[in-house]
Amino acid sequence: MKRPFDRLGALRARTAGLLPRSRRMRDLLLLAVLLLLGTLTALVIYEPWRSLRAPAVDAVVVDGQRIETGPRGIDALRRLARERVQRTITLSGGGISHRTALSDIGVHAELSSLERIIVELGREDSPAARYYRDVAGSPLEVKLELPLSLESSDAVEALVAVKETLDRAPEDARFDFASNTVVPEKKGLSLDVYGTLMRLDDAIVHGAGEVKMVVRDIAPGMRAADLMGIDVDTVAGFFETPYSRMKKDEDRTHNVRLGASILDGQVIMPGGVFSFNDVVGDRSEARGFRYAPVIEGGKIVEGMGGGTCQVASTLYAAAFFTGLTIEERVPHSRPSSYIKLGLDATVSYPSKNLKIRNPLPWPVAIHFTAEDGMARVEFRGKERPFTVSLLRRIVSSTDYPVKTVDDPDLPRGREVITQRGVPGYRVQRHRIIERAKVAYMYQSYDRYPPTTEFVHRGTGDPVVLKQNGTAPPKEDTHNPYRASSSLRMVQGPDVWYEKNHD
Repeated sequence: MKRPFDRLGALRARTAGLLPRSRRMRDLLLLAVLLLLGTLTALVIYEPWRSLRAPAVDAVVVDGQRIETGPRGIDALRRLARERVQRTITLSGGGISHRTALSDIGVHAELSSLERIIVELGREDSPAARYYRDVAGSPLEVKLELPLSLESSDAVEALVAVKETLDRAPEDARFDFASNTVVPEKKGLSLDVYGTLMRLDDAIVHGAGEVKMVVRDIAPGMRAADLMGIDVDTVAGFFETPYSRMKKDEDRTHNVRLGASILDGQVIMPGGVFSFNDVVGDRSEARGFRYAPVIEGGKIVEGMGGGTCQVASTLYAAAFFTGLTIEERVPHSRPSSYIKLGLDATVSYPSKNLKIRNPLPWPVAIHFTAEDGMARVEFRGKERPFTVSLLRRIVSSTDYPVKTVDDPDLPRGREVITQRGVPGYRVQRHRIIERAKVAYMYQSYDRYPPTTEFVHRGTGDPVVLKQNGTAPPKEDTHNPYRASSSLRMVQGPDVWYEKNHD
């Protein structure tokens, strides 16, 4: 009789060849996957394709110039960049042509990225070399652009300098008293800096050698057609002030005459407002003005356009006695010797202005002459409608302070007044405008602060100063200022009256 475990063993033996086929296939598939993973790992570790490496790129062509790859090409690239930004570009428009180097308008080359590419292209089998090998084919030359960049702040600064040359204020039509004709208007020009900047940036990108600047036309306010048939036969009001004809004052005299020539023939239409600063413009060398003494902060100093305030004061006084409306006027910080206290006007571009409105129903023209030491303004129009009076009195006065300054450039025991003091004044003014036995009175006040007198007291050794040839400070040669306590001036048809009261 057989034991139980013998029967179990016999059963296993009989069924050993009957395992399912699916299980054997699963085992074979697992083995294949393991073999594949092992093969891929070996390929990654040992890189058997090393023998198939892509060679380095031989050279790059930057803006048409062949440059070696690798570190040796960096110096050549930098030389090329310097040459490119020294190329010139022409800015044209508005009747001017301005040629400038690209570097002067803020163009520079951004080389950092390009340098890295050139170095990479010189390395065997670098990703860049493999990429450009596919792009360039054979021969292995890669064409690249030199990356130029425009620094907007530098470009704007350069364009503003061009704008100062190109810009031109419009000129209104005016009346020429010498020929008794109307001078046609002229349009103004203005450079659009930021519009031109956009065009400049586009030109840099495309390598253009010329840029058409964006220039705007500025229309004049007064056209010749507006002045046809204008009547300027009658002097509606006038005023005149003296100026020096001495050699030492020739620059100031030049400015007075230049201001007169700019204003002569200007026309104010009915209801129109004349602006001194708009018409005369910036007092600069470019406009023909010169350095001459000006009043600044109560002191007389050298300044551009000295004498222009006399032009404005003469114009203001003439407008005052014509009966025109004064829209804006600022008195001086100290009285002026060439005009009565209370009739002066100071101007400074662009902060202090003189504005005059024409309330008459017809145009008035400014006839300004500066001849034989006399600046004279006439407002000419259809008729003289008003008699205008000025009643002025000094309400109060203030003594001027005296400041003594020790001066080693002046010998001991000697004193020089370098600036004469002027008292301060508070002035009451009444302007009376009469027509057809009807009068209107306008009251106003002017204030002139006291001007400090500066006295230089010598502290220097006379012998040493003489040996060194030291120049002493200049003495103020103006006469002490004196104003009458009250003044009456009347101007009208066939009337001119002036009386001072002390």
